[in-house]
Amino acid sequence: MDHRPERSAPKHRVRVPLPALLLALVVAVVPVAALAASGNQPSGNQAGTSQGKVSKGIAVTISPSSRTLDQGQSTTFTVAATSVGGFAGPVTFAVTGLPAGATASPSPSSVSLTSGSTAQVTLNVSTATTTPVAKTDFTVKAVSGAIVSNLAPGQLQVLEVKRTFDVTGTVLGALAPGTSQPVDVKITNSNVKAIDVTNLSVAISQVVRTPAAVAANMPCTAADYRLTQYSGTYPLTVPPGTRSFSEMGLGQATWPRITMLDTAQLQDGCKGATLRLTYSGTGRAN
Repeated sequence: MDHRPERSAPKHRVRVPLPALLLALVVAVVPVAALAASGNQPSGNQAGTSQGKVSKGIAVTISPSSRTLDQGQSTTFTVAATSVGGFAGPVTFAVTGLPAGATASPSPSSVSLTSGSTAQVTLNVSTATTTPVAKTDFTVKAVSGAIVSNLAPGQLQVLEVKRTFDVTGTVLGALAPGTSQPVDVKITNSNVKAIDVTNLSVAISQVVRTPAAVAANMPCTAADYRLTQYSGTYPLTVPPGTRSFSEMGLGQATWPRITMLDTAQLQDGCKGATLRLTYSGTGRAN
């Protein structure tokens, strides 16, 4: 009988590779770190409010952005001033860039803003009859002490004032080859105010021969005549009603004239002929 002590089977230790152990630790730690990070990070809205306070100021807008009017007329814009960043105080307005002869006045002339409030004024813009015909950009700003708002852009389009009127005329005498006669132009102003006529012209629209000339096939055309236009100064101021050049005291030397040319061709067809004249012109409000 063998009394030697029994040898127990050797115990084998299981060794976990180091990389696997580290990986296990990382997996265990990462969720905690992520949780801590998400708990300390502010939300998007909170981050926006933590960037600092907005400076006190004034924001200005104008509506509509553009207006169109005739020379000498007036129009209005609406200007709104809004408190920014808790601004409070009295506000006045300034306009720059208007065309020559145009003026602007806000009504009321000033407003008082409280924190977060908006106030509106009516901007009255007036033009003169001499204000240039054009589109002009201008700006409006609000001022309160050292605080100046943004420049709100606006546009003013000024149109030339045109008024309708009638023009007729009378040839002062008969025409013969080589002779010239003045035309006493007559202007009828049906408007309630005076107009400034800035252009006048006369043209021969038709030459009407006598039946005898037509039967004898004797020609007479506008080529047998020459027209000279009004040579005086413009504008011609015409009050309401009808005024002729003679009634306005304009010298005959400046009136339109019709001359019958003396040509080598037989002009018997022009004997007793009637000239039909067409008048045209441009006028604006005075």
